[in-house]
Amino acid sequence: MGMSRLSPASFGFTRERKDRARGDKQAPDRRLVARDTKLRNRSRGLATFMRTYRISLSTPISIRRIALPPTAALLLGCTVGCGDNGAASSGTGAGDPGPMGAQTSGASASGSDGALGGTTTGAAGNASSGGTETTGEATGGTGMTCPLPSTFQWTSTGPLAEPRNTGAKSLKDFSVTQYDGGYLVYGTTADGNWNGFVSTFGSFDQWAAAEQRYIPGLVAPTIFYFTPKDTWVLAYQWSFKYATSKTPDDPSSWSATRPLLDGDPTDGRGTGPIDQTIICDDSDCYLFFNDDAGGVYRGSMPVSEFPGTFSNVTRIMDEPTSVIFEGVQVYSIKGSRQYLMIIENNGARFFRAWTADSLGGEWTLLDGAASEQQPFAGRNNVSWPGGQWTNDISHGDLVRENPSEKMEIDPCNLQLLYQGRDPAQNPAYIDLPYRPGLLTLVR
Repeated sequence: MGMSRLSPASFGFTRERKDRARGDKQAPDRRLVARDTKLRNRSRGLATFMRTYRISLSTPISIRRIALPPTAALLLGCTVGCGDNGAASSGTGAGDPGPMGAQTSGASASGSDGALGGTTTGAAGNASSGGTETTGEATGGTGMTCPLPSTFQWTSTGPLAEPRNTGAKSLKDFSVTQYDGGYLVYGTTADGNWNGFVSTFGSFDQWAAAEQRYIPGLVAPTIFYFTPKDTWVLAYQWSFKYATSKTPDDPSSWSATRPLLDGDPTDGRGTGPIDQTIICDDSDCYLFFNDDAGGVYRGSMPVSEFPGTFSNVTRIMDEPTSVIFEGVQVYSIKGSRQYLMIIENNGARFFRAWTADSLGGEWTLLDGAASEQQPFAGRNNVSWPGGQWTNDISHGDLVRENPSEKMEIDPCNLQLLYQGRDPAQNPAYIDLPYRPGLLTLVR
């Protein structure tokens, strides 16, 4: 990745001095031209670098610890770290809190006083916290990006992993983000009852060999890093609750659970509250969830009061279950002031999409992601290079490069971690053999 350099010998010093001496306002200071050209070249090089290695200024420092080719590292250092004369440039932003405690491995750990517990199926490693630097917009995402497509086309992997815990029949309901240079996935597993698991791995093709740390009682989780209070938050059902931790890959580290929702705003409709998700803008945090009867619900509280219990929840959307069923997810769109909502329907499982200009505003169905024939993600807009293995594109999460409460996604690099299953197997619902698959947007 070369940078174009300008030779001082290419400029006529004498002519430059004459131009400036006569006060000709149209004559440029050519040394300034050279400097500005150099800065533009550096900026273009940095933009290419950040797109190539999928880094933004809002990417947590712990996630930026990736191995870079020497030329890429040199470019980043010279462009970001050096002034025009080679002096270090100054800046602002939250620092990296540094490494957190090491995980325990191999033993069962049960939470006390309502805390989450877990067991391991393999060795554990060290973790570092997800401290972030933040920049930018009052709402939505920030930084270099692509527009959200008007229609969507995806390719899919085959099944990425098999259940590894005793008696487990499925892996499903995923929440995923980048963490410590790899990926952190929380999800549900079914072993006669609904329980949970967490896995970490460097890349999705390594998931099959990764540990699955078992977490009793955890169902349909949501995992994210809450920047204002430098803590990770894990929300889950039933009877929505949350816990906090500094080491999210260690299930024994979670705090005692606390209620996330006051009462039942659905008044017993459908299943009651199901499939929570949380997202914040600069001033407020929002809770969204479904009821398996066509409803979408929303509550909010000031960022300063989160995490806490939502109490002002109302139903904001109501459609037949063939349109709105479950698995709601809400994201900020990087580089814009828009938000994206995806929801799974009942029947043939696929996702539709809605957009809004604010988290507290009205949601509009996206024309190019509004039907089974033309969904946000479904079997009719997915190709399987290795052969189709599922008819369902079901409960999952768009992969987040930044784990923060803004739930930011990048349309340049959209991937959806979803649950699929062999359509020839039709046992009871709790025994359906769901497996993880990964969609990648075709641009």
